[in-house]
Amino acid sequence: MYYEELRNTIKQGKIAPLYIFEGPEEYLIEFCIGELKKALVEEWSEMMNFGSYTQIPPVNEAEDFIETLPVMSERKLLVFKKCGLFEGNIKNKAQWEKVFSSIPPYNCVVIWEKLPEKGKRANTVRKAAVSGGAVVVEFPFRSEASLKTWVAKIAAASGKTIDAKNASYLINSLERNMHSIKTEFEKIIAFSKAPQITREDIDAVIIKPAAENVYALIDAIFEGRREACYNLLYTLRGLREEPVPLLTLLSSQLITIYKAKLCLLSGENYSSTVSFLGGGFVAEKSTRKAEKLKLENIETLISLCQECDRKIKSGLLGGWAALETIIAEYKYY
Repeated sequence: MYYEELRNTIKQGKIAPLYIFEGPEEYLIEFCIGELKKALVEEWSEMMNFGSYTQIPPVNEAEDFIETLPVMSERKLLVFKKCGLFEGNIKNKAQWEKVFSSIPPYNCVVIWEKLPEKGKRANTVRKAAVSGGAVVVEFPFRSEASLKTWVAKIAAASGKTIDAKNASYLINSLERNMHSIKTEFEKIIAFSKAPQITREDIDAVIIKPAAENVYALIDAIFEGRREACYNLLYTLRGLREEPVPLLTLLSSQLITIYKAKLCLLSGENYSSTVSFLGGGFVAEKSTRKAEKLKLENIETLISLCQECDRKIKSGLLGGWAALETIIAEYKYY
């Protein structure tokens, strides 16, 4: 199940006894927990019918809450917020498995946990919860189209407007999560004196993340705009970024673009290439760049990055000098 379906079931009053919330879009997870709370727990009964943990509680304490009938209400709500219930060999694991294998229908329990790292599996507590009927709800990062619509609604609620082009520029200048976008956009709205948000308003307020500046650096290098390249390095130094991680990030982004280019050259279209790269913001942005670049140019820049990395490791170059060397030695054609 995804966010949209969950919202519909909440509106319809078809709320399950147990949910597992997973995925990177924490803004929507918090929003849905709030919607469940509004639907199930009246404000006056919150002390008796609502519980929330941010660390693993004593299993008997949680079990008592789950087994106790709601007070003057039909349902109760208990939320576990990134406690680590699905990680490793937690204490009283067998008891937790038993607790989550059968949740009474007068309860609604939400277990919000991070997705396991690559190569790792969640422990058997998650398996027991799923076997017990838990509804797994995924919260991936939102598409650019849905974020643009959302940003326009935030602007409208403040009596302002933002066109599609500037909404796209805002979204792609920030980390692709709704918390970050909302926080920065509210600052921009407060800063702007005109009824319409402009690109100048956006640039005056936000500090772009390192990844976005590195994408801009890639553009400037490939386009032969060396002055812009050096200005970006100056900006990154001013943000106190470390040069070696920046070189690693540059190389990583170039390799993703290279994979996208090979995929496109093999006959795949934009959508299938994005899917091949795993989807999401990085895949979308890398594919758009790959569409515009020559394969040999990408290969040349990757080789330069690898050579400079070897020189850093051998002590022949410092980190910032290596980045400047890449800019100076890349031959645009």
